[in-house]
Amino acid sequence: MNGQQRVKVFVVDDSPLMCRAMERILSEDPSIEVVGRALNGQEAVKRLTELSCDVCTLDVHMPRMNGLSVLKRLMVRNPLPTVMVSAFTGDGSRVTFEALRYGAVDFFKKPSRNEGEDLEQQGDILRTKIRRAARIKVEAARYLRLRVARSQAEPSSEEPEAVTIVAASTGGYASVLSLLPRLAPPRSPLIISMATPTRYLRAFVDYIRPFLAFPAAMVEDGIPLHGGKAYFVSSEDSSAIEVKKGQTVLRVSSRSLPLASAHDVDSEHGPDKESGLDLLMFSASERFGPRVLGVFLSGDQLDGITGAQEIKRSGGRILAQRPDTCLCPDQIEAVTEKVGCDHLVIPDLAKEIGDWS
Repeated sequence: MNGQQRVKVFVVDDSPLMCRAMERILSEDPSIEVVGRALNGQEAVKRLTELSCDVCTLDVHMPRMNGLSVLKRLMVRNPLPTVMVSAFTGDGSRVTFEALRYGAVDFFKKPSRNEGEDLEQQGDILRTKIRRAARIKVEAARYLRLRVARSQAEPSSEEPEAVTIVAASTGGYASVLSLLPRLAPPRSPLIISMATPTRYLRAFVDYIRPFLAFPAAMVEDGIPLHGGKAYFVSSEDSSAIEVKKGQTVLRVSSRSLPLASAHDVDSEHGPDKESGLDLLMFSASERFGPRVLGVFLSGDQLDGITGAQEIKRSGGRILAQRPDTCLCPDQIEAVTEKVGCDHLVIPDLAKEIGDWS
């Protein structure tokens, strides 16, 4: 443990079997200690006011008081980093993203042998999420009031002359939920690169789409880029902007390389120089030169630093969410140190993106 205190976790799930499974998975990491459990929401609210813990894992669907109701009470009475746990199917994904609006910092799909999942890999993911959640600044969590957009503008049919790339990872769901609904239809294509698996990102796009004044879509290989439209891509994939038959398109292919966290690698060696986000930024600079705007939101990934350096070298601009408003400011601090950027609160970022052409 190198003298470090263990991360204290409280597990909430209405299934005793799932509680035991979560405890077993988390206990495999000597830096994590499960300090208690609750089998329903009312018990969870009571116990969490009595216990001292660093992170709570919270089941979405429970009798008597569901996870969303528990979360609302926690964020008022006893704020702490909370990771939602859900089957992530049907209504489960919608409620999970609702929880992110209320201050949850991340989510985790319940492991299941019935779906043929690699339980060892799922365990690694959960333990990583817990360690990262323990470092998150929960005081930066805000309830987000979202309104359904009255209408959506049609994207431009003309070839784009500029592009905006938004990068987010840990804590980034809340930042994206806060930023995008504030935007008027952007004049240039808006590409949002998020460090999350494609299937979860696709569900997130479906959730956020009604709140946007412009169309939004998951990227597909070869999709044309148009102004006035948002394109979501997982930074776990390899993506690049190309010109094909006189049309600007986004090429996407799967990658097997893991994302580099600021806490998981030696920062002196920097990020993987061929990360998905870096490749995207390099290709954007090659296609649009100084007309590239890079925006970094909450996150702890090292990916994108060399790409941001290329944007600056080509005359483009780098902006970042103000660190004290981020759930996790690690990536922004790294970009600030190695590249240099202006820090803005979310409303001002929205204005700068809207003015970009």
